Amino acid sequence: MHANPSPPGPSGTSVIAALSEVKVAVTGQCAQSVKEKGNDPGLGSETKPEIRNKGGRPSSLQRLRIAREDIWNLAAHGLTNVQVAKHLTHSKGRISVRTVAKYLSQMPSSYRVRLDDFNAAPEVQELRNWINSRHSSANNSGKVISRLKRIWEACWRKPLQSIDENDIVKAIAWIKEKHPDSQFEWILSIRFMIRSGIGQPYWLTKHLDTRGKKRPPRTLAILNSPDFFDKTLPLIYCEIDKLTYLSQRQRDELRLVLLLKATTGIRTGAMTCRGKSVELELWGTRLGEGKTNLQIMNGQFLDWIVRAKGNEVWHIKYMPPRVMGLLPSHVAKYRIGQGEPLIQELTTGQALRALKCVCRNLALPNLVLHDFRKVYLTALCLSGVPLETAVELNVGWLDLNTARKHYLQVQALNAGDEYSKMVERFFK
Repeated sequence: MHANPSPPGPSGTSVIAALSEVKVAVTGQCAQSVKEKGNDPGLGSETKPEIRNKGGRPSSLQRLRIAREDIWNLAAHGLTNVQVAKHLTHSKGRISVRTVAKYLSQMPSSYRVRLDDFNAAPEVQELRNWINSRHSSANNSGKVISRLKRIWEACWRKPLQSIDENDIVKAIAWIKEKHPDSQFEWILSIRFMIRSGIGQPYWLTKHLDTRGKKRPPRTLAILNSPDFFDKTLPLIYCEIDKLTYLSQRQRDELRLVLLLKATTGIRTGAMTCRGKSVELELWGTRLGEGKTNLQIMNGQFLDWIVRAKGNEVWHIKYMPPRVMGLLPSHVAKYRIGQGEPLIQELTTGQALRALKCVCRNLALPNLVLHDFRKVYLTALCLSGVPLETAVELNVGWLDLNTARKHYLQVQALNAGDEYSKMVERFFK
């Protein structure tokens, strides 16, 4: 990774300051070359190389006393063609974007900042290993590295070990401008970098506080209405039968997935994560054994031990009778053996795409698999189950505030019915 100076920001003062530094560096470099080589035709003058067009006339760069190195250095600092043309014009006279592009095409490799060096840098490899060792299932190191690379391309372009406090301030300003709705995820990526040993720990509290920046949970009124259970869910199940590009077993597994989520609150989970066996929740469920295992004996449901994120362990014991009978029927229909996964042919990606197609055909808002866990909590709330009990049932919530916010949303959207009860009782 090349140790180039950090790029100037979009403000005029920082660019002019950088331009001054470039001018001094280029002038000194050219003067030294002239002193060593004499009147070399490739240089032309004492301080600037002579640049001529095909007709032999001095080019626009030569008339403005601008060397190609000025353009190359500004581009290496991270400025776009338009920014280079604008700020060179501001300081030295008119220059077009086409001229900038022409001479950038001649820029030697020594001036280019190789973006692929970012992924190959030792500190980036160490950061990836650090994330994987501490957050094997909770976080995706690929997303963190991808965000950091984009921040590096836009703001830093220097070795991560040489980043200073001003670089962090510049990155925060860029995040607020470019990603105002997802500041939490972007700032969290920088926090991971610092916690892995790059930079100063006090930056975490001084510049990288994430409080108040996390996006609120997605709110869909359709999920908080009693009509969803009576009208919408049956339509979704019927529409799944029309997805002929899925096999019969995949359609059966998709219906089973949505029904189990809506009646038990189980999360999506996975069997493996980055090549490691994790066996989490629904997609990680095996029959009779494993970290998450479904116990069925003689065609009867006994228990469902669920390993969840953060090493949580839950027991699913409460299900509607028809769902409790559907699980043994599904196991028998497809002859699922001991230790085999409950969901075998349907992948999470296929389930998401199928659900998106169903919602489009029914003119519904785009639903994701996790929305059906919210459906489960809505059903508990509308049934009058106290919040303290709801968070302990089946696959519940260790964080009471998460479930509480959803309870309040459901109660607010159905406040009219509650008010009608009060009117009927006291003001009839």
